[in-house]
Order: sequence, then C-alpha cells, then structure tokens
Amino acid sequence: MSVINNFGPETNSIWILLDAPYDNDSSIDPLTQLENGTILGGGYGYNFKKIWELSGMSLNDIHIKSLRPCLGATYIKENILSNLLLDIDKYKPTFICPLSDEILNYLCDFTTQAKEKNSSLGKWAGSILQSRFISHPHYVIGSQPPDWVTRNWDYNEIQAFIDFGHIREEFQYWRKYGTLNPLPRRNLIVEPNYPDLIAYLYDCLGLTYVSVDIETIRPKKGSFYYGINCGYPYTIALAKSSTDAISFSFWDYSPEQCVQIWRMLDGILKSIPQCGQNYYLFDAHYLEALGFKLCLNKCYDTLISHHILWPSLKHALHFQTRQYTREPYYKDEGRNFNIRRKKQFMIYNAKDAAVTFEIMEEQLKEFADRPHLR
Repeated sequence: MSVINNFGPETNSIWILLDAPYDNDSSIDPLTQLENGTILGGGYGYNFKKIWELSGMSLNDIHIKSLRPCLGATYIKENILSNLLLDIDKYKPTFICPLSDEILNYLCDFTTQAKEKNSSLGKWAGSILQSRFISHPHYVIGSQPPDWVTRNWDYNEIQAFIDFGHIREEFQYWRKYGTLNPLPRRNLIVEPNYPDLIAYLYDCLGLTYVSVDIETIRPKKGSFYYGINCGYPYTIALAKSSTDAISFSFWDYSPEQCVQIWRMLDGILKSIPQCGQNYYLFDAHYLEALGFKLCLNKCYDTLISHHILWPSLKHALHFQTRQYTREPYYKDEGRNFNIRRKKQFMIYNAKDAAVTFEIMEEQLKEFADRPHLR
C-alpha cells in the first residue's frame, strides 16, 4: 500500500480532480526501496500532460489531486467528497476540472444522469458550470479521465482544444481582468402576446440573417399513427442575433391573428436568408409542407458547414455548441415534452435558434480564415 502525492501547489488557481491514482503512478525509490509516486506520474499522466500542454496551458498553473490517494486503501465515499469541499473552501481554486462522473455529479448535482450507465461527462464535458456548494467565484469544467482518453485517442485533440481550450480561455480572461468572464445572457421570449410577436416579426424583415428552428410533436411509439404521420411543428423560433430569440406557437392565437402571423412569417422566409442546424433536411421540409416559401438558395446550414470545416468531428448541435460557444449543455431540456412543460419547451426552442446563430457567426469567421473552403 502506497500514498501517491498530489502534483503542484494547492494554491494554484486550477485544480484537476481524479477519483484515484493509477497503479502506474507508483514507483520504487531506488535508495529506500519503498513505494512512492506522484499523481499522473505514469503513462496515463504522460498523455494527460502532453494534451494539457497542447492546449496552450502550463503545468505550473495546475494542482492535480485525487480523492483516494492511497493505493489499495478503502475509503468511505461520503467522507472523501465532504473533505474535497473542505479543501476547495480552504484554498479557493478558481477553476475546477473534474475528470470523473463521480466528482462532477457531486459538485454539480444537476449533471447526474437518470440511468447509471449514461456518462455525465459524455454530455457535460467542456461545459462551463458552477456548483451550488462552492461560495467563492469559480467555474467547474469537466473532461474525460486520462485512461479513457488513452483508450479513445481520437478524443485527444477534442480534449486539448475544446475542453481544456475552454479552461485556457477562461483562465486568460480571469488573469487579464481579475474576474470571471460572465456566462452568456440571452433574451429568450416565449409565449409572446400578439402585438409583441408582430413587432418581433417586423424587426426580422430588416435583417441580414435570421436563425430559424422548429420543434415537432409526433405520434408516440405504439400508437395508430406511429410510422404513418411524421409529426407537426408545434413551436417555431426565430433569432435576430445570438442573444435575442423568440418562440411561438400558432395554437396560441385566434384564426384572424394566425393569418397575419402566417403572412408576416412567409414574408420573412421568402426574403431574409435563414440559418439553421440541419435546416435543409429537416426544418425546411416541415415549413414548406405548411405552405411557406423559402429562399433556400440563400440559406445557411451549420450542419453542412461543419462537415466542410471539421469533417472528422461530430456534427450534432450539442457538439457544435460545446465547440463554438460558452453555453453549457442544455439539450436534455427539450426531452419528454408535455403540455405542462410547454414554456420550458419553448425556452429550449428559442435557445436552439440563438445558439445556432452564434455558431453560424463563428463558422463564418473560420471560412474567412480559410476562404478556399467556401
């Protein structure tokens, strides 16, 4: 049984947290013939440090700590997690990077998955989070553990440039300005009254781009219409910018009001270029089925653009959100829709539109840097 030492001073502003050391972190002292070692001092640690430095960060800025430092010892889970909070409160690290589901779920309990087989880090890695149990200013940004990354080596650049890249960006901002960079604030209008909706649609007529996203309701599996009816758009969201979006449903207005809303929306879709995620293969089909005329030759699809810019990466909206924005993971907010959660569903819809607009803006910058890909 050997105690594995932590790496780096506890006063460093970035803490890397692991459940336990790896067996190859232990070594035999040639003079005393006793076991000793330092956390991430073995092969997995070599890979971790290589990736950390690839992200543009220095090892001098971090403190690496394990919750179970003694190899072969038995620990009481509740005690070690409680002690972790005491250490965090004592040294007050500004940036905390959990490399395990257990630690992430304890610090940010809202990340816990309903099914144990689902990994929290599979969704929340790279998200900029805050813990309700920590009182000082901080961000929690998790990532996959070194052994997992070693087994899934195609992830190493994602960890370096996205997960650790977020830590680097937040750390540089904090060091430059002496304060944390506030998380994005988006003006998401849901269930608007008729005059407010008309005013918003009128504003959209003067835009260069408008982001469009729909959410559909579909027959449940096992019902008579399942597999026959492809569903119907329940809410439609428009975003004027990455920080300003509205979500509405035709069901909420009188027939006369719906006619005017439909006409104004048709005018927008006919004349103002739209951006969307998977817009050509999904949203556009439903909108055209409703009778809208779209200027598809002018539209922008972030999914297609991402295939061109980063063909080897995942292209789903949640991954692009993680890559291009500071918006924490939110895609579970749109699951299990029912009428009692209508407002939350519409917030999710509006957020999709706003986030997609931000992704488009970042992709256009990349195309400007790599014009040969246009």
